[in-house]
Amino acid sequence: MVAVRSVRHVVMPVRILPHHDIGGMQAVAWDLARALVRAGVSVTVLTAAIPGRPAAFEEEGVRIRALAGHSCRHYGFGWWTATRRVFEAELIEQCDLLFSVSAAGFGLLRFRERIPQVPFVMQAHGTSMGEVISRWRLRSVTGVLASLRNIFWIFKDLRAYPRFDAIVAVGGPVARDLAAWPTRGVVAPSRVHVIRNGIDTRHFRPDRDAGRAVRAAIGWSEDLKVVICASRLVRQKGIALGLDAFALLAQSRRDVRYLIVGQGPQWRALRRLALSLGIADLVHFSGGVSREAMPAWLNAADAMLFTTTRIEGEPLNVLEALAVGLPAVVSRHLYRDTPPSDRLLLVEPGEPAGVAAALERALAIPRSNDGDLPRSHRADAFIEQYLALFESLHQASRCGTQSSTHSTISR
Repeated sequence: MVAVRSVRHVVMPVRILPHHDIGGMQAVAWDLARALVRAGVSVTVLTAAIPGRPAAFEEEGVRIRALAGHSCRHYGFGWWTATRRVFEAELIEQCDLLFSVSAAGFGLLRFRERIPQVPFVMQAHGTSMGEVISRWRLRSVTGVLASLRNIFWIFKDLRAYPRFDAIVAVGGPVARDLAAWPTRGVVAPSRVHVIRNGIDTRHFRPDRDAGRAVRAAIGWSEDLKVVICASRLVRQKGIALGLDAFALLAQSRRDVRYLIVGQGPQWRALRRLALSLGIADLVHFSGGVSREAMPAWLNAADAMLFTTTRIEGEPLNVLEALAVGLPAVVSRHLYRDTPPSDRLLLVEPGEPAGVAAALERALAIPRSNDGDLPRSHRADAFIEQYLALFESLHQASRCGTQSSTHSTISR
């Protein structure tokens, strides 16, 4: 691991944490904050108000400064004003590096000239243009209307991106979006660094006993074949497409079950869909599950299914499934540059027959007893790359050189 000599205190604006809600972006941010602390770096997180918690507290060594009166659901004038006020009053003098999770730190860019020695880094989980394309793929009026807000954000992004010393893309799809129109016109390729999400394999690992306990709790026997989807229940995540494919699979075999883990606004609509497809008795909706409990739920399954239509980085749910040894059936666009694999089956999410056939193949693959997560996606590789990037940027800023001259950490 890189010895961090100059970056002693990282300020991390992140609108939402696992303390607010379950989701991939907040899990990645919290994992990074904790890993930095374990590596000897002080971390202060600026986030939205957390119900039942004080405005300032410490957890697992991470200092959390919650902004009272500000929701984790959206940005707004109040958010930008509050982050600036707290940063200037409490953190600016001790900050060695500012790390904005998505757009959470955009309001602090006005301090760039005041603290030129402090690198500003953004972690990108997607782009507004990519979000527009994802919503248009839904081919619905609601999707198009929802994209209007993202179109507005494109202009904010184009103004903010060039002011960061580096932008970390959490996966290949995000990096491609950053290299595409219109972002490529304002972001130099040398400032985009791909650091893939990392999974703690001490926590996410094969554990058959934990899986059996989950099955027993929901009344499913060990001889059943269980497909799992772990995701927020929103339309872009393609849960309905997965149900369509599972219904086809269930026509040829009745020993299959579908475990849907997550919560979100589509919960009722998805239950109605399962009923209309005649598979309600084969599907279990668990509701929200904490990250700590997620390995047991994954271990209860025989295969992962994720038919998202959204353009995003390499999703944590797929990586976590691979870590516990599950074969995974996932949308092709997420892994366009990934070599073919017997355990990572790529499908077109809108083609239920093809998804059902891939599920049939996945269920025939024995579960791995050692996990299938590549070394590049393990937590130690994840934090090593962040530490190397932070040190490089900070040393360059102290020498007065341009961050755009640095090579990427990984591409």
